[in-house]
Amino acid sequence: MTDDEIRDIARTVAREVVHEMMLTMGVDASKPAGLIEMQKDFQSLREWRRSMESVRRHSLLTAVGVIVVGVLAIIWMNLSSRP
Repeated sequence: MTDDEIRDIARTVAREVVHEMMLTMGVDASKPAGLIEMQKDFQSLREWRRSMESVRRHSLLTAVGVIVVGVLAIIWMNLSSRP
């Protein structure tokens, strides 16, 4: 066997394995529409993840802000109540 024949066999096997894996995942890889739908699904998941990270970050900032304001209020109340 030559190197070219080995490469052709490897490519054929790789294509078949990927095709079977895609079918197992519910994607018809023989049609471009199926692949485009899968890409849209991944894009939607990415946007969801990014929005959740943004919500988490803003929630943390809000929680820290509330704690800081609470501590400052306690300090202010203690200082202002002394004669």
